[in-house]
Amino acid sequence: MKNVTLIVLIILFSLVSCKKETLTSGEVTIDNELYGSGPYYSLGFSFSMAKKISTLADRKPDITVEAGAVTEGGPVVAYLASNTYEPAFYLVGEYGTAEEAKENFDSITSFGFSTWSDLGTPLAENQVWIFRTENDTYAKLLILSVSLDTSRDPDYASCTFRWDYQPDGSQTFTK
Repeated sequence: MKNVTLIVLIILFSLVSCKKETLTSGEVTIDNELYGSGPYYSLGFSFSMAKKISTLADRKPDITVEAGAVTEGGPVVAYLASNTYEPAFYLVGEYGTAEEAKENFDSITSFGFSTWSDLGTPLAENQVWIFRTENDTYAKLLILSVSLDTSRDPDYASCTFRWDYQPDGSQTFTK
């Protein structure tokens, strides 16, 4: 009985001392594929949860990719959208090669600007963006690929990006 009690205490101590770490970087592909039979939904990405979630979830995704005209009568393009009513996107730069884009993405350790856009457009590979969530936390994005298919109904877009998330609200990235 003494050994059973000791084993139970060791297991409980191990469970209590385990702390779940928050994932703050990764790579993900999101698209605007519609699911369900009404209401329809797509999957966006939540930085704080570090996973794709439904646009119908109680806690909406931070970022989605969409396809459509961003100006009246303009061409259909792929773009990033946010769940906030505040402008949330800042284009740091567009680069000629994947290596150059990665180098610039990796070199961003802090930022300090105040001009944000409502949408992440024009969206193209080898771009680096800063994204502001509705909770004023930040992520930097390296756009790895973008696809757009206007022959589908509705128009289809997908985007693969690498991300680093700063959950404390500072404008400094630790990676």
